[in-house]
Amino acid sequence: MSVDPIKPDSGVFRVVMPSPEEVALRDVVSRMFQTQDPQEIVRLLGEQALRMTAAPRVAVFLYGPDRQTLLGGDPSLLPEAAVLDYVFESAKPATVPHVDGRYILVLPMKVPQNRVGAVVLDLTGLGEEAAKMNLEALGVLADQAAVILHSVQIVTRTIGESTLLSNILDSITNAIVTIDIPGTITRLNRNAMAMLELSNDAVGRPYRELFLPDVTQAVDTLLEEVRQMGFAMEKMVTAKLAQGLELNIAISTSILRDEAFAPLGTIIIFRDMTASRELERLRKLDTMKSEFVANVSHELKTPLTSIKAYTEALLDMAQDEQMKSFLKVIDEESDRLLFLINDLLNVSRIQSGKMKMHFELLPPRVIVDEILSISKVHSEKHKLVFQLADDLPKTLLDREKMKEVMINLVSNAIKYSPKGGTVWVRMGYDASNLMIEIQDEGMGISKENQARLFQAFYRVDGSHTAEIPGTGLGLVICKAIVEHHGGRIWVESEFGKGTTFYILIPLRREIPQSELGSQLGSMAEGA
Repeated sequence: MSVDPIKPDSGVFRVVMPSPEEVALRDVVSRMFQTQDPQEIVRLLGEQALRMTAAPRVAVFLYGPDRQTLLGGDPSLLPEAAVLDYVFESAKPATVPHVDGRYILVLPMKVPQNRVGAVVLDLTGLGEEAAKMNLEALGVLADQAAVILHSVQIVTRTIGESTLLSNILDSITNAIVTIDIPGTITRLNRNAMAMLELSNDAVGRPYRELFLPDVTQAVDTLLEEVRQMGFAMEKMVTAKLAQGLELNIAISTSILRDEAFAPLGTIIIFRDMTASRELERLRKLDTMKSEFVANVSHELKTPLTSIKAYTEALLDMAQDEQMKSFLKVIDEESDRLLFLINDLLNVSRIQSGKMKMHFELLPPRVIVDEILSISKVHSEKHKLVFQLADDLPKTLLDREKMKEVMINLVSNAIKYSPKGGTVWVRMGYDASNLMIEIQDEGMGISKENQARLFQAFYRVDGSHTAEIPGTGLGLVICKAIVEHHGGRIWVESEFGKGTTFYILIPLRREIPQSELGSQLGSMAEGA
């Protein structure tokens, strides 16, 4: 209803009642505002378009998230891209021929700077009735629907982005709190509530009322530093929780800014350093252990060397057979202790990163030739078979350390084949690698034990291995030596049928520039 003057300045007015069409239009728009559901808005728009026109079919299309593709509606009524461009640029309806000799009327749905969708009427068979249609009211309804739909899309997108941001913040393992310039908490994630013992009502309250005393003091200091210098270094705090627990926290800050880069407040990040400090403590303990083992092993090696030398001298002088047998036991046990001490020293160097390599260009078969005189690679029960390629090329190897690897693997093959059998030592090469295999016919290794075979001090449990001497360090040393050559070592075994160790080492003719300094240092140290 509206009030209009009968004549200007006459002071006489008349009441103008809205038409049924206007009432229906306002009702539809009101229902669209109330529903805020895009599908329901489209349905109301389509039904009203059918009532307001003589069209037999109406389709409503909306642009998808890519702002290029029209979705929904009857696909048979979908206009061509050129038609859509025309109606949106001209901002008015257009009647155009369509497929199969039909005609359609296309009304644009848009808001400033954005296309929302299109209302399409099928005019086929209407003839003159189509020309008499009053589309002004339908155009107004389409415009109103476009505004409502665009608002709904913005709200939906904003809610979705806010939810995503909340999920991202809650997924971060650190505690995050944002405060405004006066110091009121504006946002926090789930980890902040847990770490700082905050409740859901923390937002909107000053941080000084809620943070633990030590944390509050550190945050105050950080904010003051940021205010004076524009940045602040991370601070460590030990906070005492209500349960009596102590929590090591690292606190850092960052200025929170708006789109114009004006400061809005501060982002405060809290990191739980308990695990990091414990890891650092364990790392220090491990370093101390390695240094202790190295020092003790070194101190034990000197007297043992003397014991062995004097034992060998007494063996040469002894006449009594029983005395010789006693001295021989001392000599053998001294050897065992020296081997153990050397293994401990090697493992200590590996763990501390102090293993020194002395590369030289040599034929790989020299390594095999030089270990043949070692007693550990010989046994009356075993047959040693060497299968070496005749044309093995020279490569950069650490002679002594590769001998140690070969002695260890061959002696293992003998030890873990207590019933005897054949032990094969193979060497070959391809275009870029030296390949070594040591195979035995021994007791084999189960799948579960293979996974831990290269761990320090690990030995396969079982009654069949209990009597075999060893420290569980040999394969750790072998692995480190092979890896220092740039290669890798692995094992294939079947329980009860034997074991094969494989070594792959790159064929190299010169020391890489990145290793040159350490090699020169090693040679100088050896000199």
